[in-house]
Amino acid sequence: MQIIIVGLGKLGITMTKQLSHEGHSITVVDINNEKLTTTVDTYDVMGVCGNGATCETLEVAGASKAKLIIAATASDELNILCCLIANRMGTEHTIARVRNPDYAAQMQFLRNELGINMIVNPEYETANEISRVIRFPSAANLDSFARGKIEMASIRIHSDNILCDLPLYDLRKKTKAKVLVCAVQRDEQVYIPSGDFVIKCDDVISITGTRSELSQFMKQIGVYKHKIKNIMIVGGGRIGYYLSKLLSDTGRNIKLIEHDYERCHHLADTLPDVTVIHGDGTDQDMLEEQNIDLQDALVALTGIDEENIIVSMYAESKGVNKVITKVNRHSYSILGELGLETVVSPQIVAGNLVTRYVRALQNSAGNSQIQTLHKMVNGKVEAVEFIVPENAGYENIPFKELNLLPNILISCIMRNGKIIFPNGDDVMKANDNIIVVTAGRIIEDLHDIFV
Repeated sequence: MQIIIVGLGKLGITMTKQLSHEGHSITVVDINNEKLTTTVDTYDVMGVCGNGATCETLEVAGASKAKLIIAATASDELNILCCLIANRMGTEHTIARVRNPDYAAQMQFLRNELGINMIVNPEYETANEISRVIRFPSAANLDSFARGKIEMASIRIHSDNILCDLPLYDLRKKTKAKVLVCAVQRDEQVYIPSGDFVIKCDDVISITGTRSELSQFMKQIGVYKHKIKNIMIVGGGRIGYYLSKLLSDTGRNIKLIEHDYERCHHLADTLPDVTVIHGDGTDQDMLEEQNIDLQDALVALTGIDEENIIVSMYAESKGVNKVITKVNRHSYSILGELGLETVVSPQIVAGNLVTRYVRALQNSAGNSQIQTLHKMVNGKVEAVEFIVPENAGYENIPFKELNLLPNILISCIMRNGKIIFPNGDDVMKANDNIIVVTAGRIIEDLHDIFV
């Protein structure tokens, strides 16, 4: 697929990396020639230096023949204009990054009236992901499928956990909970486990189930964390604003610390149910003064990764029950070794949304429809939700008679509201929601999982 990416900030580079890896023909556009040259050399893509919101630049980039344009510059208005011009020049599909909260109420207008196919707000989507984890703090990370009816949670197995040295075929006997372990990270290796796989200490396991079954499972293995009531947010930028707004009507006590005085006034005016504090949230004395040791959760959301990591490590040392760290760099797997298990990246969150859209476009001639896509374990594992089409050719055939590719797991089926963890005798039926977990493969259609 021919794709144009305008703007080589963090999101633009993330999308260039992901989509070039999936084999698409990528042309990147940026006004910074040095950044452009580095990206072209690193990812082996085409590059055009210029303003991506001008007809001249877009013509050189091939907008008249492109299937998709992703506008990800630092300016919302420029991204919108870029999409409008590209669409008039012949680009079939358009995606714009729009981050300003002032435009939040106009998203439907931008889509329906201006014809922008997808609006991406990385900060809002990140805040939404953090709010899900806060509502279920036992998980290091949490992803939702089937319109929230199925969850996939990640947890680290510490040395005192009852699952250490347990083969998976004994899991149901040990916990009684109806969950499925669908991926395991061990050091730098990732496994799609079979029944005889043995869980080891320090493994990070990804488990699938309903929210109630996951809660039961967490209680039985001793990692359940009680509901979060008191939350401290360090950093009052866009994510801090969106997160405070999402949580302010849930009855939780929220402290939001922001160092910029004018920004504090704005936040206090727009977030009446949040305690907004002017100060340096990375300063130990400030954190002590605001009773960090009495908080149930701390969310580090400053604009500097190093500050977020230091604040998070300090919160861990003070015994804060749930610590969430925002980072912008792609390589943050080492943070788990430092004890920081819940790490979020706006670029990765937004990149997953765009990747799902691109896969759906690629599969427009296929049958099954991608509903949800989540990348896990630093992008090494994907969980993709499909709807099984009618007359697909693999319906009503027992799984034991289907030849699945290696490192493919059908982790869950939702049929008429019922959750099924399939065995060899189960089958797929039309309109089922199927969650496929895979490592090292790109799945665009359900047909891709078969030999």
